[in-house]
Amino acid sequence: MRNELYKWTSQKRGTFGGSLTGFHRGRRFSTIRKAFGGLMMVGLSLLFGVLPVPAASSVPAPEFQLRDFDGHTYSKNSLQGRPTLLVFWAPWCRYCQMELPILSKFYQGNKPDQLQVLTVAFSDSLAHVEEYVTANPDTFIFPTAYDQDNEVAQAFGVNVTPTFVVMDAQGEMILAHRGAGINQNPQYQKFLKSLNP
Repeated sequence: MRNELYKWTSQKRGTFGGSLTGFHRGRRFSTIRKAFGGLMMVGLSLLFGVLPVPAASSVPAPEFQLRDFDGHTYSKNSLQGRPTLLVFWAPWCRYCQMELPILSKFYQGNKPDQLQVLTVAFSDSLAHVEEYVTANPDTFIFPTAYDQDNEVAQAFGVNVTPTFVVMDAQGEMILAHRGAGINQNPQYQKFLKSLNP
C-alpha cells in the first residue's frame, strides 16, 4: 500500500512538478489560459459596447407593444416603414443620465427626418420612471414608454442599460449597442450617413 502511494505521488510530481513533461504541459496550459483570457476580454468588451459588434445579417425584431406617456401605442408593425432607434434605459443608470440629454440634442438638431426614436424605460418602478421623466422635460422630447415587467427588454435580449437597438424600415434589427457611447460606434455612424445621402 505504501509503495502504491509512493508511485502515485511520484507520478503526480512528474506531471505537475519539475520534470520536462510537466514543464511542457505547464507551458501549454499557460498558453491556453492566455488565449482564453484574451477571448474573455473581447467578449466583455462586446457585451459592454466598447468594441462595435461586427456587421452581420439582420435579425427580425420580436413582436412587442408599448404605450408611451402620451397614450400612443407602439408595436413592431406600427414602426415599420421607417427606421427606428429604440433606447432601453433606467432612471438609476448614470450612463443613461448622460446619454439621454445627448440623444435629446440629436433629436432636435441632427436626427434624419425618417428616423423614429422611442425610449423604453425598464428595470425600475413606474413611479420612479414618471418622476424622472417629469423632472427632466427638456430631455424627454421624444416618445417614452414604460416596459412593465421588463417583457419587451427580455424579448430583445436587453440586460444592460443603456442599450440602443436600431431597426430598419422592415422591422429587422441591424444594430445593438450596449452601454454608453453610441455616437462613437462606427456602424451607427454609417447607418446615420445612409439616411442622409
